[in-house]
Amino acid sequence: MGRTVVVLGGGISGLAASYHLSRAPCPPKVVLVEGGERLGGWIRSVRGPNGAIFELGPRGIRPAGALGARTLLLVMLGGSWLQTLEASGCVLSQELFQQRAQEAAATQLGLKELPSHCLVHLHKNCIPQYTLGHWQKLESARQFLATHRLPLTLAGASYEGVAVNDCIESGRQAAVSVMGTEPNS
Repeated sequence: MGRTVVVLGGGISGLAASYHLSRAPCPPKVVLVEGGERLGGWIRSVRGPNGAIFELGPRGIRPAGALGARTLLLVMLGGSWLQTLEASGCVLSQELFQQRAQEAAATQLGLKELPSHCLVHLHKNCIPQYTLGHWQKLESARQFLATHRLPLTLAGASYEGVAVNDCIESGRQAAVSVMGTEPNS
């Protein structure tokens, strides 16, 4: 009977791991288990009030082909200027954030034309970063798995990188670790 690999989580890393496992020289049966209603993890499409589709997640994603010629720009604002606004009692509104994002795009990128569509979300304390001691905890977890010879591999934004490309590579590395060989291209 062939080998079965269970991938827990259908985020970008789980999807990448499943893909690369299926491309192995002797691919195992892959069972992808996702607890949510859809695949993709933090990456998702949202239709704005005026019908425009926005890609949300760790990074903005542009469609291929002719639609890709129109740029989707993701602007993340925060830090000291936000803390200053809050401390001054300023009302934090969607209009204010849209205005500040447009000012930042104009100043930093030279984009003077107003966008055709905007979608604004306020997420406080959300810039992804690992807490102090993260790497030591991660190494300890890996040593525990190795010492106890547990058939588990860690992959995803919680471990070694939060960007989409980090998550995809994390899934690929997990597949390589499980299979012991590089998948076919």
